[in-house]
Amino acid sequence: MNTKMLLNRLFLGFSLLFFLGITLSCKKDNDNTKKISEEPVEMKWIADEYGRQLILHGLNTSSSAKSALDRMPWIAEVDVEREATQLGFNFVRLLIFWDFVEPEKGVFNSQYLDEVQKRVEWYTSRGMYVMLDMHQDLYSLEFGGDGAPAWAIESNGASWEVDIDGPWWLKNISPAVINSWTNFWGYSDYKYLQDHYIQMWKFVATRFKSNPRVIGYDLMNEPWGGDLMKTFISGEFERNQLSALYARLIPELRTVDTEKYLFFEPAPAPVTFGMPSRLRPMKDILPNSDKLVYAPHVYPLGTHEGKPYGGNDKKNVVDWHRERKKEVVNHGGVPLLCGEFGLSPGVKDFDVYLKEITGIFDENQWHWAYWSNDDGGWSPLEHDGTETAIAQYLVRAYPKATAGKISSFSFNWDTKVFNMEYVSNPSITQPTEIFIPRRHFPNGYELNIESESPYTTQYNDVNQVLTIKVEKKATVKVSVKAK
Repeated sequence: MNTKMLLNRLFLGFSLLFFLGITLSCKKDNDNTKKISEEPVEMKWIADEYGRQLILHGLNTSSSAKSALDRMPWIAEVDVEREATQLGFNFVRLLIFWDFVEPEKGVFNSQYLDEVQKRVEWYTSRGMYVMLDMHQDLYSLEFGGDGAPAWAIESNGASWEVDIDGPWWLKNISPAVINSWTNFWGYSDYKYLQDHYIQMWKFVATRFKSNPRVIGYDLMNEPWGGDLMKTFISGEFERNQLSALYARLIPELRTVDTEKYLFFEPAPAPVTFGMPSRLRPMKDILPNSDKLVYAPHVYPLGTHEGKPYGGNDKKNVVDWHRERKKEVVNHGGVPLLCGEFGLSPGVKDFDVYLKEITGIFDENQWHWAYWSNDDGGWSPLEHDGTETAIAQYLVRAYPKATAGKISSFSFNWDTKVFNMEYVSNPSITQPTEIFIPRRHFPNGYELNIESESPYTTQYNDVNQVLTIKVEKKATVKVSVKAK
């Protein structure tokens, strides 16, 4: 049997293991549903420096940085300006990489963070919020992915090259990738790996802690367990090893930064396909902390690989919605930010998927970052800067910042109707800001506001933002309809 045939059989075995894991995960999780849902939990939100409730919409920037010689994204400042004004985004998930922060063991690269800071300020100077995402795929660039520096690879000498028919992420079954992850999580035997990862994050946090528009840190992109049984079947990876890393990393980060939100992710699969996470409830060391955010990704399995949206993928989305709602409660009512979702505009019914998933985000007041802003492919932008068919479904009316507490909001892409209800807080000095994109209201809009308190409104044509200033505490109902 040749190597390719062997690896393809491993892929088949991996697939069977995956679906077995789904079956067992669903059964075990359903046993706990009633227990979790009966516990009353006060839901938290992400607030800006003025105390307004934020809803974050934006893009990932960017996949191109993974293999760039300087690890910088392709963007120029003019591209950030377009995201902030034309597209109406107030957020970016900005990829950074361990191998450039700490290229040599114990040696930190200030010059790299200088370049990161320059790009961060392109966003923050325009009032946008930045989450720094410590990105990895396949553990390291050395294995055809990105993330860990070469000195942090403990692969036991195994080969990483695989010749297999299937998605790129199946290279996670490479012996070298499996060994590297297994050794990274094996803290007792390879303590130095996580210790350096933590020190590296503290170096980053020290640099960016003083910028209030750097909203927080995504602790690790799509943390992978290595061991398939522990990841898919027993749940041991998330329950023990991943939870343990967060329990070490969060207190250490708090020694240098007590203000930023810390975004924690579950294992990417099978969670991205709608299955439950087994992470232990996350805790912050700050008293009465509301600075933790759950940051799962969602990728229905078929659409991710270019299949039409429907059938099993619709079920994936329903399952994902249900499980994430339970996990938000299980983690103490934390906010949720979907750090990645996306698909090709060539996928049949891609528009149906984008309407459904963004509707779910609105319904739950969840935040999101679309994957990604790299021109072409899945992006809302073409190589020449024109928009793809994706853009029109990402640009939507939403409350960017609310001077009070949101009760609900929604935007119906088909009818072009935006509705919102919130309780105003007059002690907040800055107004409520609602993005009303001209592309959906080309002939203007009809604005109806119900409030027992006097209020004033103003619309800014440049940034397409409606501001509302309410004098007293009141329930405020806002309706915006296209003329």
